Amino acid sequence: MKQYKLVAGPTTSQILSKEGSNADAVRSFETIIQQNAADGWTYHSMERISTSKTTGCISKTTVETTFYMLVFVKE
Repeated sequence: MKQYKLVAGPTTSQILSKEGSNADAVRSFETIIQQNAADGWTYHSMERISTSKTTGCISKTTVETTFYMLVFVKE
């Protein structure tokens, strides 16, 4: 039976230097994948998740957030 594990991806990615590239920005995703692989999990996919939350008592404001969820699988 397969097991699935969901891990929230980083909420921000940053290029670390003026000479940096997109590789700097995605290194945090690589770290998450490598850490889970060391525990026997295989990377399966990445899903984009959007949520919304209403805040405030009198003046209702809706705050929307988008983040990425990494999906891992293990036999």
